[in-house]
Amino acid sequence: MTLPRAALLLLLLAGCARPAAESYVQATLGPRTDGQPAGTDARGAACTAQPGAAPPADLPVLRTQEAFCGGWSQAAARVVELGGPADAARLDALASGGLWRTWLDGRVACGAPQNATLAGGLPARVLSCTRRTGGWPHIAAVIAGPQGPVLADGLSTTLPVIERLASGTTGGTVAPAAGRSEGAELALRRLSAGAFEANDVGRYEQLMSLGRELNQAENFSAAEDAYRAALAVQERVLGRDNPDTVTALIHLALNLSNQGRLRDAEALFTRADTLAPRAADPVAPARLLHYRGLHALNAGEPAQAEALLRRAESAYAALVPPSALEAGTDVLLINDPSAQSALLGLAEARRGLAIAVSRAGRPAEAPVLLADSQRLLRRAGLAPGLLIGRGLRTEAAVEGLLGRGDTATERLDEAARRFNTAAPGERPEAVTLFLSGARLEAANRHEAALAAFRNGAAVLRARGIALPVATVLPYLDALAAQARARPADAPALFREMFGVVQLAQRSATVRFVQQASARLGAAGGNEAVAAAVRRLQDADQTLRDLYAQRDTSSGSGGPNARVTGTTELDNRIQEAQRLRAEAESEVAAAAPGYRQLLLSVVEADAAARTLAPGEALVTMLLGRDHGFTVALRRDGVAAARVEIGEAEATRLVNALRESAAGTEGAAPGRFNAAPSLALYKAVLEPLAATLEGADTLIVAPDGPLLAVPFGMLLTGPVDPGASLGGAPWLIRRHAIVHVPSPQTLVTLRAAGTGSSAPLPYLGFGDFVPPTAAQLTRSFPPDRCATDARLAQGLGRLPGTRTEVLIAQQTTGARPDAVKLGAAFTEAALRSPDLGRARILHLATHALLPGELSCLPEPAVVVSAPANAPSADASFVRASEMLSLHLDADLVILSACNTGGPGGGGGGEALSGLARAFFYAGARGLLASHWAVDDSAAALTVADLLRRQEGGSSTAAALRGAQLLILEEAGKRLPESFAHPFYWAPFALIGDGRRTAPQRSAGL
Repeated sequence: MTLPRAALLLLLLAGCARPAAESYVQATLGPRTDGQPAGTDARGAACTAQPGAAPPADLPVLRTQEAFCGGWSQAAARVVELGGPADAARLDALASGGLWRTWLDGRVACGAPQNATLAGGLPARVLSCTRRTGGWPHIAAVIAGPQGPVLADGLSTTLPVIERLASGTTGGTVAPAAGRSEGAELALRRLSAGAFEANDVGRYEQLMSLGRELNQAENFSAAEDAYRAALAVQERVLGRDNPDTVTALIHLALNLSNQGRLRDAEALFTRADTLAPRAADPVAPARLLHYRGLHALNAGEPAQAEALLRRAESAYAALVPPSALEAGTDVLLINDPSAQSALLGLAEARRGLAIAVSRAGRPAEAPVLLADSQRLLRRAGLAPGLLIGRGLRTEAAVEGLLGRGDTATERLDEAARRFNTAAPGERPEAVTLFLSGARLEAANRHEAALAAFRNGAAVLRARGIALPVATVLPYLDALAAQARARPADAPALFREMFGVVQLAQRSATVRFVQQASARLGAAGGNEAVAAAVRRLQDADQTLRDLYAQRDTSSGSGGPNARVTGTTELDNRIQEAQRLRAEAESEVAAAAPGYRQLLLSVVEADAAARTLAPGEALVTMLLGRDHGFTVALRRDGVAAARVEIGEAEATRLVNALRESAAGTEGAAPGRFNAAPSLALYKAVLEPLAATLEGADTLIVAPDGPLLAVPFGMLLTGPVDPGASLGGAPWLIRRHAIVHVPSPQTLVTLRAAGTGSSAPLPYLGFGDFVPPTAAQLTRSFPPDRCATDARLAQGLGRLPGTRTEVLIAQQTTGARPDAVKLGAAFTEAALRSPDLGRARILHLATHALLPGELSCLPEPAVVVSAPANAPSADASFVRASEMLSLHLDADLVILSACNTGGPGGGGGGEALSGLARAFFYAGARGLLASHWAVDDSAAALTVADLLRRQEGGSSTAAALRGAQLLILEEAGKRLPESFAHPFYWAPFALIGDGRRTAPQRSAGL
């Protein structure tokens, strides 16, 4: 596996030295030479000049020079010397019209030319402009040079360089003019007000280019990161409400929408509504309508989507040359960037319309729209394989709705080939293969279906890519059908199902892995890790480039040359694959927890080798109306269909949590046993025979089931008149271990069975909440209102002081092993002693915000330093925990509601929090799923630690502590303690301490 390339690229941008080709003025044709010194720009960056490519001009071009500033390899300015008269009339004509001005207007929006004197007195016509892409301040000028007219344009920061090149004084300084015109003063005011550098523009362009690449590869989570970073660059320089931030804003919004984060996307689109009409880019209003239409499709609103897309279609068409809209097959040459962008948008808007009318029940209207979309792309020469592949995939869906299954299958095959050529081994190819498999299975072409599924799965495994549950579930359906039809092959098919379940990931999980991988890419200052990751990224890019060369090889030079060339290229690909594997090994060696962060798959046999004879591992996947559970033992595997879907599971989980946790601040009411029993019967009972005799049950839940501590499931009915203490809870049958994924379990067990740290315990509790003023600075109400409300509810937890002190006494730790109140800070968490403790106890809030925009990842709350200006230091995010260095058997997170509600993504966020601690070196995380009673929490933690110190495994110790409360309820403890509110909230994620070494899986 490899770290997601996209996330690494994004984090490593600061160390790169090459922006996108469209950066600055225009890409230079040919290699860049060292050039000649051209002084410094207005920000003090050193610039050089070299010969460059000339734009269209109305007079003969004598010389073209391009200026490169700040170490970037794209031109920041261009100066073109023309042959001919340089009188006032000629300057006016060149500045107001002609070939150069038409070329310029396609790229920047300029005001009227104004008279000026530049370069110590040269007459000039100055245009104050704004780049259509990005909204960066730009300047253009027509100058009466020593030899004739000079055409110049560039970033506003390059005005001093332009003056030097135009006057031929690059070796020295240019004396200021005695009296600058109003136009020149305006340009200088814009220059001094714009606190930006050429590097800012280059970084923005590079991030936008990366975002486009990631979006086309359907890596929406990483594309979000790229666009968010691009927007941050713009907002820092141009201001948050600058209309020219709209392009990055709506690209970010659409990628949030594509991940199902509809509320966050709508907030950004609402901001964009007021910005787009004022943007320098004339395409922005049409693009906003287009993306809003796609957002409506994501929200399941096809009628609204159709209305928006038809408006977008009209807006795009108004910007396209009429000849491009005419029927015909001739390829047209369109030089205007805005017209190119509009034509591409028009083609994609019509493809979106085809989807909208199909979902609205009118699929017969779609083929014409799709055909016209493809015609527009091809006619304009804007038909990259990814877009053609998307069109073919959409066409396949339409053909399926029209009942033409064979044609749909053909279109999917063709789309897969297109994706394999344009982006081999990426998500679009895998999605298409899975869709093809589902189509073939529905046509009873079982072998062909499984072949398509397996080819798609190979792409996912090789690239560490995950797909949505709905896309993966048909593969499991096909395997289950084959197992019923061929009982003798069922064990092998069940083992395959064990791997397939892991190919599906939900957006919150993907999001955390992306963040964690990016944090690893940044390496927290560890140069060895950063260098290894950079080599891995470079090797991955090299391999991708070689694939592209092979797929576009023309074979010119005769058949023998074709064979020779292909063989040579394949040899280079083989060598690149070897180097990539070496780079991956370097990363794994430099960061031993690397596998924890991956969306990778562990096969059934490898997982089985990590299990003890008395252990069973259960993994599951829930779809819209059904799902599957797969149970693994050392000596076998079984699978069963789950006859409830995600919505029903969510309803049951929410009902169970409401009954168990009660209303915040109030005692729990009567326990409702029905949802607990229903969940057990649906998910685990079909595999009861396989689980029989297991002392420890390891569960890898999915979706809403992540928010349930499985020990509180009921394996049978409860007598309404009997005590809950004697109810048939699952904890009576098994010690329970939860894991984020089977791969996490295998990786944890490869790291050993227990800590060798010398200190028994470190405890933290009773944090000091941030003030309202600090929270306001960290969560501005205008865009972080939800986060602000959540954060302002973080009250002090005085009971945690007692809990931590009891745990310290139980473990025999020194008094200075405890940090309470104001001493519980992020700096304290980074103490060197942290890595010397076998148990780390954080008795505090943990925030699992799910899909909130301002706190998009889970965080642990600590005390802010004294006089801190904001609350930022109060939230230690999951990705920041990757830099901690632990050797802990157990991290105890005794906090408020760390499990989160069943339908809100809290369970997935808790899973992400666990992964972060595992990466840092922990073997287990004990977390509470709801607000814990102080007495019950202290008793559970103390008894668990007592049993673990006595030699029990953490899983057995937790089970013992929970059974003790059940047995003592109504005796030495109040009868109410038999209610799950008191004994059930804690769940063990990961092994914790294990009592006996187990044979590893050879990792």
